[in-house]
Amino acid sequence: MFEFVELGSINVKLLEREFGKLLTDETIITNERIAHIKERHPEDYALFKKYAEDIIKNPETIIKDRKNKGTVFMVKQLPSENMNVVIRLALSEDEPKLKNSVMTAYRIREKNLIKLEHKNKVLYKKE
Repeated sequence: MFEFVELGSINVKLLEREFGKLLTDETIITNERIAHIKERHPEDYALFKKYAEDIIKNPETIIKDRKNKGTVFMVKQLPSENMNVVIRLALSEDEPKLKNSVMTAYRIREKNLIKLEHKNKVLYKKE
C-alpha cells in the first residue's frame, strides 16, 4: 500500500519562475523514503523529523539539481548545522495526482553547501 506523510506547503512562487506552473504546493514523504533516510542517514532522521516542515516552508537556500529533472535542494541552517532536503517537484507535465515529494534528507557541511551552490543554479537565497 502506498502510504505517505504530508509535510506542508512549499512556496511555489520561488520555484515557478524556473520550472513553470507546479501541480500543487503540497509536499509529502512516502514511507519508503522515510525508510531510506533512516537506513542511509540514520543520524540525520531525527533532525529531519523535527525540522522538515520548517525547512520546506522556510528554506534559506533553494538550489536546482542539474542532474535530476524537476528536483531541488532546500537547505536551512539549524542550531548546529545545515540540513538539506531533496525534493522532486510535481511539474505540469507530470501525472496530475502527483505531489511534491521528499527524496532524501541529510546534514550538509558548509563547504559542501558552497560546492553545491557553485555546481548548480541557486534559485533562492534568504537575505
